[in-house]
Amino acid sequence: MKDSTKVIKLTLDDFDIEDYKLIAIHSSKKEDYKVVYSINTTLELFLVKEEKDITITTDEGFANFPHFEYEDHDHHILWKVVANKAFIKPDTDIESPLFSDKKHAITKQGYLVPELKNVDYLIKIEDTDEYFDIGIVLEKLNSIKIFSTAYEVRQETIKNRKNLIF
Repeated sequence: MKDSTKVIKLTLDDFDIEDYKLIAIHSSKKEDYKVVYSINTTLELFLVKEEKDITITTDEGFANFPHFEYEDHDHHILWKVVANKAFIKPDTDIESPLFSDKKHAITKQGYLVPELKNVDYLIKIEDTDEYFDIGIVLEKLNSIKIFSTAYEVRQETIKNRKNLIF
C-alpha cells in the first residue's frame, strides 16, 4: 500500500488578505505628539502612545518606530498611527579616527516601509467593513494644515508588508 499523504507548505503570503486600509501622510511637523493630536482632533479619535516601539532590525543596526493606537469599540475599528522614519542605531559603536579616545554612534535614516521613503507617518486602519468610507477620512486628513498630503496606499505596492504586522 502506498502512502498518499502530501505535505502542504504555506507561506506568509498565503494569509496576506486585505483586512486593513493604509494611509500615507506627509507632514511638516516631526513631533509625533503634534501629528497625533491633529489626527485625534480632526477624526475625533483617542490615539494613545503604546509603551513599546516597533523595532526593525537591519544589517546596520536597529530602528525604533513610535506608534499610537485607538480601538473604536462603537464601530469595531482599530486605528494605528506609526512614524515611517527613525534613525538606525548601530549594534555597536564605531570608533572614530578623528576622536580615537571617544566612541561615536553613526546614525542613518531607517524606514518602516522602505518603498515609501518620502512618507512621514502611516495610518493603519484595521477591521474595516464595506460601510467604511476612506474618502471621508482622507478629506478630513487633507484639511489639516500641518499635512502636505494624505493618500491611500495600496497593499500590493508594498514589498515589506511584514513590517506592518504590529
